[in-house]
Amino acid sequence: MLKTTEIIQTKSFKLAIYAKGSVNSEKMAVILLGKLDTKDYSHSQKLVEFLADRGYFALSFDPPGTWESGDNIELYTTSNYIKAVNEVIDYYENKPTVLIGHSKGGAMTMVVGCKNPSITHIISMMSSGKVRIHSKEGEETGNHTMTDKFRVHNRDTPLGYENKFQVFKVPKTMFEDKDQFDLFNILSECKKPKLFIAGLKDTSVKKEDVQKLYDVSANPKFIQIIDSIHGYRRNDSSIVEVNNIIWKFLSNQL
Repeated sequence: MLKTTEIIQTKSFKLAIYAKGSVNSEKMAVILLGKLDTKDYSHSQKLVEFLADRGYFALSFDPPGTWESGDNIELYTTSNYIKAVNEVIDYYENKPTVLIGHSKGGAMTMVVGCKNPSITHIISMMSSGKVRIHSKEGEETGNHTMTDKFRVHNRDTPLGYENKFQVFKVPKTMFEDKDQFDLFNILSECKKPKLFIAGLKDTSVKKEDVQKLYDVSANPKFIQIIDSIHGYRRNDSSIVEVNNIIWKFLSNQL
């Protein structure tokens, strides 16, 4: 997929977005990214395009301090990610919104989705009950090294980027901005339609961890397990499968 740039100014952040569909649509979909992922990864762009083709104004965005949303990595905190999601929804006049997230983005989806009244549906893909800036290392996180003050991540870049890797030096102090939310309690009281997707071959977030979130959640709720690794963006057939599952859920076929 190609590098894209459109900048919006919310109340607190300048954010780079990838958007498709009519902004005048009565329904919106916002796709939230995993840890240090970019809106320009193929799975995110293809889902935006997939939902736009079905009548949604759909978008994803680079979280504050990452990729094209600025180079101040200190902005990349759980609190700011949550604030940015709410501000993006407000920026587009709080229209009825489907919130979809993968990995860390899935956790953000649950936190924001259950609390923000504009959210109609919540879709969490391959996410556990932990809200955190870092995770157990898996195929989605890229190579990393540790120093006294930083965790240095080298993330592969999509087509259109000048360099093959994007380097993020995440301060260790940012690890303190985590585990602020009890997702199990939030989900048990959330009566919005919820879809959980787990990967059978996921070594970063076990399907059993996704199952625990499903089990504790209030109805209506659905769960689907796919034959995929955590970084499902690396497999075109997995991207197609995930998109179709999401559409069945939104079409009330699940």
